[in-house]
This record gives sequence, structure tokens and C-alpha cells, in this order.
Amino acid sequence: MRKMTWSTLPPWALTACRDILRAATSNRRLSCILDEVLDIVVGITELDLGRNAAIYVADCSTDGHKLLHHRQSEDVTLPRMIDPSDVAGSFPDGFGRTSLYAIPLCTDDDQPATGAVLLFGRTAKRLSAEKIAALHVLCQEIARIIVNRSGQGGSLLNVVELSTDEIYIFDPRSLGIIRSNATASIRTGHTQQALSAMTTVGLKVDISEADYRDRLKPLMSGRCPSVTFDACQRRRNGTVYPVKVHVWRIRGEETDLFAEVAVATADQRKAFGLLEQVFDAIPGGIGVFDNRSRLLMANRRLYDLMNIPPERFPPGSRFEDILRYNAERGEWGDGDLDTMIRERVEQAELGLPYSFERERASGKVLAVRSEPLSQGGYVLSYTDITLRKRAEKELIRNRDELEETVRQRTAEIEAQAAALEEALKQEKNINAMQRQFVAMTSHEFRTPLAIIDGAAQRLIRKRGGIEPEFLADKTHQIRAAVARMVELMESFLSAGRIDTGKVELALSSCSLRKLIDQAITRQKIFSQSHRFECDMTDLPPVVRCDALAVSQVITNLLSNAVKYAPRAPDILIRGWEEDGCAVVSVRDEGVGIDADDIPKMFQTYFRARTSTGIAGTGIGLSLVKQVVSLHGGEIKVESQRGKGSTFIFRLPVRGPAREDIPAIVDEPDAATAA
Repeated sequence: MRKMTWSTLPPWALTACRDILRAATSNRRLSCILDEVLDIVVGITELDLGRNAAIYVADCSTDGHKLLHHRQSEDVTLPRMIDPSDVAGSFPDGFGRTSLYAIPLCTDDDQPATGAVLLFGRTAKRLSAEKIAALHVLCQEIARIIVNRSGQGGSLLNVVELSTDEIYIFDPRSLGIIRSNATASIRTGHTQQALSAMTTVGLKVDISEADYRDRLKPLMSGRCPSVTFDACQRRRNGTVYPVKVHVWRIRGEETDLFAEVAVATADQRKAFGLLEQVFDAIPGGIGVFDNRSRLLMANRRLYDLMNIPPERFPPGSRFEDILRYNAERGEWGDGDLDTMIRERVEQAELGLPYSFERERASGKVLAVRSEPLSQGGYVLSYTDITLRKRAEKELIRNRDELEETVRQRTAEIEAQAAALEEALKQEKNINAMQRQFVAMTSHEFRTPLAIIDGAAQRLIRKRGGIEPEFLADKTHQIRAAVARMVELMESFLSAGRIDTGKVELALSSCSLRKLIDQAITRQKIFSQSHRFECDMTDLPPVVRCDALAVSQVITNLLSNAVKYAPRAPDILIRGWEEDGCAVVSVRDEGVGIDADDIPKMFQTYFRARTSTGIAGTGIGLSLVKQVVSLHGGEIKVESQRGKGSTFIFRLPVRGPAREDIPAIVDEPDAATAA
């Protein structure tokens, strides 16, 4: 594969390098920077890579590479460890019909690889050699970010003198000490000049030079960024003390040097005690686990939040045992316990940050977060967020209540608006009916007034020479016209009283038969050409009703029968008793009613189409309907156009129930009321 330099990089690779460098200069955590860097690489259109990507680094305890960071979809399951000599074989389930690119993780072409970057193509078609060479350059930038962020490439010479631990800068070939700090001189009792003539292994009492060099092999090969081991240092006076030794490789311009930091175990215990105090002061629960998921240390709050006994799970306990203890108490609900425990342990050991919320059986809600440690292991933190969750639920409940209140108020406003709209519509209809009523009544009153005026003028012209027959005829016309006007006025007044709810029924025991006879007698005065046939033998003797109101009903029905049957003189009136009700029917053989108009006959001001040319106000039948209803009765009409009409009304013999009418005035029985 041809080596590619900055001068030969294609424009898209130069743009990606610029974006990677910009991401590397931020002060964010390494995991956040690696997230952005991998997004940049897999987002390069020219490479057509899938969304999966992973970064592996050398594991000092094995010959393999351990997963450091990844961005993963559901397409490929990434292994925790890979074999650098057989990367494809490290995927037990394969990686589908895609192409795999294992790019070495190194800062330069002549440096040994300390890991690998795994990328996946969208298809099985391989990238060209030029694009793969560009990928190598991009991955070198990623390696530099990891090295710089982990402190591997920074020089320690400027901070050597500031450290409270022993620090030795030495040559890895001769192991000779090149420089040491003041702490090293104080601890060992040797002057810095004397230490410059010694070797790092010469200070150890329990490690040979061969053993020491063997421990440095991972650093020499570049497989690991550092090594750690226990040893005993010898002072100038011959006494010894235990130390924890950390060795790093320092990259120089001409040659590499090694830095050894020796931390006294006694100081570690002191620092550990201080750390325990800090841990216990933290309000949340903190637990530190090693790379084998064993508890190294924990604060008291952790045991409280997890509700586990400290004496049962001291430092050294397995995370798996803690999980099993909670699972067997029913904290996780139903399911296979071994499977759930294994999944949680594997997730923790991945060495990747994650967080979630869990509600315990007691109702307490915990926020759980895991952060990986650079040398392996992880830190688990538990925070009690029960109050916050309750506040969130209360906020949601208040929001829902507010929404419901707003919805109700909106519905009320809409209902009020609809009611106002309906009232406005009714007002418009009433205004229209009033205009119609005024026009109609002016016409209806004009006719009888014209008759009266005409008869009066004829009488004036006759003066003294008036024949009895002529006088009787004109007097009859005047009386008929006046009666018509009185009838109209009574209808208007009665309808107005009923509409305003001011009507009162004066109930008494009345004879319907006499009321009907009286109405027929009055009608014959104005309708001498009509014949009234009555059959009222089956009527009950008395009915409890308002005599005047019922008389208006009968008069209106007889008047309509005469008016709408001008060429059919026979009017049939029948009466009978049925189911506790007095039933009266009025039958004519006049113009009849269209079937479409029958349901509207009792509406105020409505007039049937067959009434065209016949005087009327449209009030009478509406008044009849309301009077019958006030008595707790009912009325109906049977008719056919051109074949006459039959109106039938029913009145309870015992009168209306008191709750059916607005007001009742009881009067003495008047079985013979006129």
C-alpha cells in the first residue's frame, strides 16, 4: 500500500483531518471527543462507511486488544476483545455482508501499533488502496488524541520537582537514572548526584535486572502505555520500604526515555484514608470496582441506597453477588435471574460509560451511572432522585389538570358561544316572524274593519228609510266582523300569556258536551250554510278542566273546519271516553293538508300550503296545542289533500297532574259551566 502524506491527501481527507484536529482541541472528556471523531470518519461520503465503528487498545495482561470506545448500531455485535493477528476471527457471529477495515492505531508509520480502529463498509465491495491509505492518516490523528489525552506523550520533566512521589527519568537501555526529583533524594537518603550514578533496579531489593527488564517489555514493544508492579526500595542507611511502581514511556525528539514513579505504600494508605473520608462526604452512593468486577471501596451512602448490609458485602465482594442479592429479593421483577445478572455484569465490564434510572420495589428512584477507569475497572454512582421524580410527576399532574381546566373552560366558552349564536338565530327568527305577524294581522284586522265600515256607510246612506230586512242583514255583518276581531284578539292574548309562562288554569268539573254545544251554537251564527252533526253520547259526564281554555280549543277547531271547507257543508263532531281520557274529534271534508305539512301544523304562525287565499294568522292551532298540553292531554291531525281533515284531542278526565302545569287555581265544581 502506497504511503500517503499531507501533501498527497485528497481534499475530503484534508477536511476530515481539520475537523478531527478541531475536536481534539476541546476540553471535553475523551469519550465525547472520540464520539465526534468517529462520527467525522464514518460520515465521509467518499468512503461509504457504515455507522458501526470501534477503537481497541492493547491489553497489557493479554496479547489481545480491548474495546476502548465504539459507536454501534444493531447491524454488528462488537466483541470486547479482538486478536490483532486475526481480527475477522474475533467476531464469533460474523459481521454480515459488509467489508471490515482494521486500521492500526499508531502515531506514525514507523511506530508500533498500540491498538486498532475497526470500520465497516456498507457493502462487501472493498475501498481502493488510495482511500485505505487516507484512512491510515486519519487513524494516526485518532492515535495522537488518545496518547495526548492519556498523558503518554507529554514530557514529565517540568513537573518532576513538584511531585510528592519519587520520580526517576532513566534510559531504558542502561536503566541509568538521568534525573530524579527532590522527593526521591529525601526518601532514599541519596543525593541527586549520587542517584544519577545509579540505576532504577539498583534501588530495588527484591527484583533482579532481568526481572525488571522483563516487566518493561510491554513498554518497549509499545503494546501498553504503562506498567505497574509492587517492589521494595532500599534507603542509603539500609532500611527498606514498600512502594507501588508505575513506569511510563516518554517520547523524545531523538530517543525515548522512561519515567518511574514510586509511590510509598504508607502514603497510599494515608491517601486512601483521606479518599474514604471524601467518599463518605459525597451525598450519593459511590462504588469502585476493578477490572474483575470486585468491589475495591464504597461509601456508606452506597449501602443505604442499595439497601444491602455492609458486613455482607465488604471490599473484595463480587458485583455479581450484589446483583444476585437484590434480584433474589424481587427488585428486578420476573425473568431469568442468571441471564439478567450476566447481562448487567457484562455491560459494566465493557469499560464504556452508561447511565439509567431504576425504581426499586420500595418506590425509591435511583439514577445509576458507570464511568470506566483508565487502568481498568469502573466507578458506579447511585443518586436518589425520588424527590425530583415526584416533583416531575406533580408537575405533569398539574399540567394535565391545567390542560383539563383549560379544556373545560374552552368547552364552556364554546357552549356559551353556541348558546349565544342559537339565541341570536332565534332572535332573528322571532324578528322575522314578528314582521310576518304584523303584516298578517294588519291584513286580518283590515277585512272585518272594511266590512264594518261598508255596512255603516250603507246605513248612513239609507238614513230613515231602512227596511227591517236590510237592517238585520247589515247588523249581522257588523256583529260577525266584530266577533272575528274579538276572536283574533283573544287568540293573540292567549298565545302571549302561554309564551310568557303567565297562564293559570282555573280547573273545575265541566261538561264537555255543553261546551261543544255552546261552541256550535256560536258558530252557526256566522256559518249558516254549514251543518254540524254531533255524536257525544259516549263522552264522560264531566271532565276536570279550565272551561274557558277548552272552549277556545273547541271554537278554534270548529272555526277551522268551517273556514277550510267552504264548499263542503257537513262537519262531524264525535266524543267518547278512552283509557281515562275524554276524546273529541272534529271532521271536515274540506281542502285537506299535504303530508309534508302535517308535522308542522301546530307550529306558531305556520300555515299549510292548501290554506292559500284563506284568511288566518297561524296562531290558532298553536294555541290549541299548548292548551291541550297544559291539561296533560294530546292532539293530533289526520288529513289528506282534497279529502278533508280530522283533528282529535284527548283530555284526562281527572284533570292534569299538578306538576304538569305552572299554576292551578281550583274553583268550585261547575258541571254545567257555560
